[in-house]
Amino acid sequence: MRQLEYNDYWFNYVFEADPQEIKDAVKQEYIISEGLKIHLDIYDNKEPLDKTVIFIPGTAMYSRFYAEFCYSLYKKGFRVVVPDMPGHGLSEGSRGHFTMDTFTKTTYDVTSHVLDTYQGKVAIMGSSLGGITALYSIANDDERLSAAICHNAALFDEKDYKRIVPIKGILRVLLPMVPIAATIAPRAKFSVWLYLKAENLAKTEEILSKIDILKKDKLLSQKYSARAIRTQQKAPMAKKIEQIISPVMIINSDGDVLFSVEHMTELYNRLTCKNKSLEIIENASHLIFQENIEESLKRIVPWLNKVL
Repeated sequence: MRQLEYNDYWFNYVFEADPQEIKDAVKQEYIISEGLKIHLDIYDNKEPLDKTVIFIPGTAMYSRFYAEFCYSLYKKGFRVVVPDMPGHGLSEGSRGHFTMDTFTKTTYDVTSHVLDTYQGKVAIMGSSLGGITALYSIANDDERLSAAICHNAALFDEKDYKRIVPIKGILRVLLPMVPIAATIAPRAKFSVWLYLKAENLAKTEEILSKIDILKKDKLLSQKYSARAIRTQQKAPMAKKIEQIISPVMIINSDGDVLFSVEHMTELYNRLTCKNKSLEIIENASHLIFQENIEESLKRIVPWLNKVL
């Protein structure tokens, strides 16, 4: 695999903060998970921080797409560790080729690294597919992870993908073929933009103007394998959502074109853990961690301080 590295292209995704200030604050490390080098962005300083948040990026994305949000969360008093998942960003692995089991194991290994390296409690957090990964990870590891914040959630073994992706047009033909393709040609690649319409994910003109720039980002994993798509159709969690014991927050917006408030409310109502929370940001889009950073932090930070 060719060696990838960050340049300053990700500066395009920083809208209010000084991107150079963020660049100076973040340090990079690698760990090994399942034989692959996994890249970590770490927001930390010399002052003792006893609370760490592991943040999981969404579909196709890598750590620096969320740099402004993660830096803002760090400035609120949290150490923030952001892995590039296997096949994404600077991490090793075939581009866009993974399973939810792979993601869960990677998150487990990142958690182990954090617990071995730092003091204090650890929460898992993610956005979109990263939010779903956070839910799967807390189900797998809620004795070590103290809380989960899921910007969007889904249960793939309950076919929630049908509630997330509008199945029309070419998808009516392609989706029934995924199980066969995942068996006979698991590495066959499909553009994620077949089922994610990038222009529908944002609301503000400032971010909508960056869509073409985003699609030209060489670090984006813009094609997912048949196996990666199949895992999002059937992968079970380690335990039922009703059995998760650590606190879970589900955060969503009322204008999210992928994850409806109704769907998120149903999943929230199934949670039986203490201190659960459902936060709905009004007049917002799917990209709340780009367009609604301060409002998101107003909901997240007090809850995190309470449960950690």
